[in-house]
Amino acid sequence: MQNRWVGSIGDFGKLALLRCLVNGRRLAVCWYVTGRNGDDAAQTRYFDYLRRLEDFRNLAPDTFDALKALMDRTQPELRCIRTIETSGLLDGAIFHSEQVPDRAASRQHWSSDLVHAIDEADFVFLDPDNGIQGKRLTPKHVSLSEIAALRRDNRALMIGQRHSGRRSEARVLAERMRSLGCHRVELIRFRVSSPRFYVIADHDDEISGRLALFSRKWGDWVRTYAI
Repeated sequence: MQNRWVGSIGDFGKLALLRCLVNGRRLAVCWYVTGRNGDDAAQTRYFDYLRRLEDFRNLAPDTFDALKALMDRTQPELRCIRTIETSGLLDGAIFHSEQVPDRAASRQHWSSDLVHAIDEADFVFLDPDNGIQGKRLTPKHVSLSEIAALRRDNRALMIGQRHSGRRSEARVLAERMRSLGCHRVELIRFRVSSPRFYVIADHDDEISGRLALFSRKWGDWVRTYAI
């Protein structure tokens, strides 16, 4: 999660999805802040959706209107993760926005703090820039050990994953989650701007049904996978 993308089309998709799936559960959000925002300026195309009401507003009217109002009243240089936290879009959520450390020893302490801070949540959303750990672990990844430590009975997980374009990527992600003991795994891929997966695991029939409803409403903008 990076401050420069607050309110972008990516935020619209993931916030709409979260609001659909959570449905009264106690939500916790871990932004996986790295402080590495890159040198390029935010591209306006990621915010153009706010001017395309006929294409996007009907998908999630409340989320769209809230983000549009937020963007209209907040100067770009003042937008940050805290802007989303205080917007009311995820009312009642627990937020963890401590910066992910570079050093492995420090990360162990950070991970322990994360697990403790969101102990009361029964729906946990992890939002790294890159996604789930593969061959290497960076501050922009969720480690497999962190996912394992966050699993609980009656707790659903949702994890953001950058779409690399590799073949069978959905299957590989599902297998990675199953290696941790997750027997129920579904994925949804957004086809807006920069494509991105969201991996949903350890969920129940109600959440699965809500995911199906969300997918039908968003139509060609998304694709779901039950693997």
